[in-house]
Amino acid sequence: MKKYNYKKRTICIFTSNRADYGHLKNLIFKIHKSNHLILKLIVSGSHLSKKHGSSVKEILNDKVPIASKIKLDINSDYNKKKIIKTLSKSLIKCDKAIDRINPDIILILGDRYEILPIAQIALFRNIPLAHIHGGEVTSGVLDEQIRHAVTKLSDIHFVSHEIFKNNIISLGENRKNIYVVGSPGCENLDRIKYLDKKSLEKKLNIGFFRKNLVATIHPQMNKKDTLKLIKNLIDVLVKLKDTLIIFTGVNPDINSDLVFKNINRIKDNNNFKIFKNLGQKLYLSLIRQVDGIVGNSSSGFIEAPFLKVPVVNIGNRQDGRPLADNIVNSDYKKKNILKAINKIYSKRFKKNIEKTESIYFKKNTSTKILKVLLSKNLNNLKQKKFQNDKI
Repeated sequence: MKKYNYKKRTICIFTSNRADYGHLKNLIFKIHKSNHLILKLIVSGSHLSKKHGSSVKEILNDKVPIASKIKLDINSDYNKKKIIKTLSKSLIKCDKAIDRINPDIILILGDRYEILPIAQIALFRNIPLAHIHGGEVTSGVLDEQIRHAVTKLSDIHFVSHEIFKNNIISLGENRKNIYVVGSPGCENLDRIKYLDKKSLEKKLNIGFFRKNLVATIHPQMNKKDTLKLIKNLIDVLVKLKDTLIIFTGVNPDINSDLVFKNINRIKDNNNFKIFKNLGQKLYLSLIRQVDGIVGNSSSGFIEAPFLKVPVVNIGNRQDGRPLADNIVNSDYKKKNILKAINKIYSKRFKKNIEKTESIYFKKNTSTKILKVLLSKNLNNLKQKKFQNDKI
């Protein structure tokens, strides 16, 4: 690797949940091992929540040094007032942590509300902010506004596709600060040593059925839509014959308690298994072995197409994301959910899915990000001007 003559740069990475850590993991390893960068990891959010599976254990098992743990009250039922209260406390706690760390660059990923305080701190402390996965569109949830707000507060943009680069340029960001690198969560999909069925059965203490589905459900902003989604889905799933349903954990969002409560009412059903947190390798190994994913998770759009895993996408949470051939959309009606599930089992669909490709996948994503973090000129990044040039 190229030699650098200047002082080591301190990179502060903020992670708040199992999903963003899964995406960031390879990059975190590379920064930690780099002779030219110093890693400072802030861990917060559902990582430190028993209700959400205490996914900090995965970080500790990976032997990644944690610079600061910021515990937030996300174990109770979540609503708008509690989220605002949580964000205000997070702002103060994170600011103290960042003051101690004194980073050269702060790096965040995605569109979770937990990253808003970090973006604000970077602005007021005049610290360059790098953001991964900006420019994407998910018009069905609040994440859309958060993502675009963070984009405007960010100075360096790592995007997964040229489409998303153009979206960021249309928001007025300088194209010189936008790098098309792919999704860091996808880069190792062709290199992971996946667990086979027997290993998964032993690890998860389950027995696969003749048919198997993973259900990953996150709440909608609208309470009625969330209830329709989870109740109707469960009503459909309980009637499927000889089918194992594996539910994965729920994000701490508005209305997430509605999803929790409805999933818990079927916890004693032998056809259902519920896991608060699986971690990246277990989750990816699992979806490769099942017949498909049912729900509204972004993993159905980002990782699943590369792995050629069928997806039944319910509702509008992911509206705006490019559709791959592995995805069947459905509204909240029971008959349409069942129709979509039956479709992914059809011979025609299984044949067509073989040509599916993920637009989010590019090789060596983390290495490309690392090079920018090492060499980017950080002067005057926050002095932004309107961009009048054509996309």
